[in-house]
Amino acid sequence: MKLSTRRVAQLAVMVALLVIGAYVSIPLRPVPITFQSAFVVLTPLLFGTSAYVAVLAYLLLGLVGLPVFAEGASGLVALSGPTGGFLAGFLLASIVIGVIAEHWHWDSRWRDLVLAEGSLVFIYVPGIFWMWHVLLLRGGAAQAALVGLIPILALDVVKMAVVAALARPLRSALAEVEDG
Repeated sequence: MKLSTRRVAQLAVMVALLVIGAYVSIPLRPVPITFQSAFVVLTPLLFGTSAYVAVLAYLLLGLVGLPVFAEGASGLVALSGPTGGFLAGFLLASIVIGVIAEHWHWDSRWRDLVLAEGSLVFIYVPGIFWMWHVLLLRGGAAQAALVGLIPILALDVVKMAVVAALARPLRSALAEVEDG
């Protein structure tokens, strides 16, 4: 995949928004409520299959020790902690939603809403299973889902609806920039 200088700059802006989204949080345990997921999902809705580059860059920044994850966390400790599966889910969601968005040419608010809400599955499933593994929760994945999802699910559904509403006008603005 060859990326233009403009696309690299756009993806770098998305990395910066991911970092900002991590710092805008409500510190719940074990999973804080952040705006990261909104930017993770907006990225493939705007940039298709190249979106994973921004999410991967974000994860690598955190892996090397920059405090870019929720609550300023970083390094292997953050990736191997209770929220590590959600971080892995960010990458998975950016890849899957990016591929679907790029190949699903029906451009509408409904397409964006289905993709945005559906992306939560790709974020939540690895997150829940990883949290279950790390916290050794009795009751298995169901207990992990109860602990990890109940506090964040309703807000995430609303965030994805907002992302879906923003995606189409932002794609139009990006197209104008690229054409002009």
